[in-house]
Amino acid sequence: MRLSKMAITAMLMLWAGANAFADISGLYIRGSQVRLETVQIVETSDGQLTGRYESYAVDERGKLSSVSVGFDGSISKQQLVLHMKKSLDTLFTTQSISGEVHGNSIDLTWEGGADTFKKSKASERNNALEQLNVLSAQIIWMHKVERTEKAYRAARSAIVELEGQAAPLEGWMDTVLSRYNALMEQYKKREKRLASMDAMNVSYDLRYNVENEMYQIESEFYSLRAEVEQKRNNLNWDVDSAARKLAQVRDFCGTPAAQAGNLEFCKELPAQLAKFDGLIANMSENFVKWDSSTH
Repeated sequence: MRLSKMAITAMLMLWAGANAFADISGLYIRGSQVRLETVQIVETSDGQLTGRYESYAVDERGKLSSVSVGFDGSISKQQLVLHMKKSLDTLFTTQSISGEVHGNSIDLTWEGGADTFKKSKASERNNALEQLNVLSAQIIWMHKVERTEKAYRAARSAIVELEGQAAPLEGWMDTVLSRYNALMEQYKKREKRLASMDAMNVSYDLRYNVENEMYQIESEFYSLRAEVEQKRNNLNWDVDSAARKLAQVRDFCGTPAAQAGNLEFCKELPAQLAKFDGLIANMSENFVKWDSSTH
């Protein structure tokens, strides 16, 4: 059967129309190392467009954020207009975007910018998104290493400072205890004298002098105890601060990722922990000596 020219023309027009429809419907993407943007377009038979814009971006902290917004629009002779259902701070400052189809890409223009989105497969989008996830994890890991190494350096400095405080602690404690024992001897002597005065009914004025001396000794006891407790509290504060930092580093260095990373500060950590434990034992011994002597 022979086809008329009119029939052939109609078939060609239908074929061209089908191709035009196929050309615009699809997934279009643009991206960079830290960003991916996709435009999914569906064209209806009457030239109307619906779809969705999505944006994924990794910030300097490694956080992967996303934005998604639907749109509708129309196309005529390769010229298209998209009406966003809400404005996007990440890309568009207006809700209407114009564009033009060029083969397998669309050029979009919005207030303050323009760029090309290339037609792509879903697998390409997935691969690009996976790369952003990898980048996000890498940046987060890098910041975690930096924070932990900073904590390690602070802990190491705290240990050095504690060493400086622990070195003279034994001599200082011996001096304080010697003073305390001397005061205790003086106090006991006055207790005996006061007891003798009670037995002999000594006048109040004489008793008052002895009681006043005992009061002065008690004041010195109080000052010594306050001095020791202040020293203990200061050291406890420094010890607790160093312990928190060391615990943070120890927890981090115990993870498989840190162990696989062969990090230098994680290698040094056991020696610092041993030094810290030795300091704690040495300082505790001096305060135990004080506690047992004064009670």
